[in-house]
Amino acid sequence: MRPEARAAARAEAIAESKEKKQAAASAKKAEKAKLAAQAGKGQTGRIQSKQGAKGAQAKPAAAKRF
Repeated sequence: MRPEARAAARAEAIAESKEKKQAAASAKKAEKAKLAAQAGKGQTGRIQSKQGAKGAQAKPAAAKRF
C-alpha cells in the first residue's frame, strides 16, 4: 500500500472513531440527564448494584463486626 493511501485510510479511520466516540458520549449524557430528571421527581426507586442487576444473589450483611 502506498504511503499516501495508508495515510488517507488512517485519517478516515480516526475521523470515524471520533464520530463513534462522540455519539457514545452524547448517548451516555442523555441517559444521565434522564436519570437526573427522574431523581428530581423522586422516581428513582431502589439503588441496585451491577451484579444485582444481572440477577446475582445479594451477600448477607454481617450481624456484628469484631
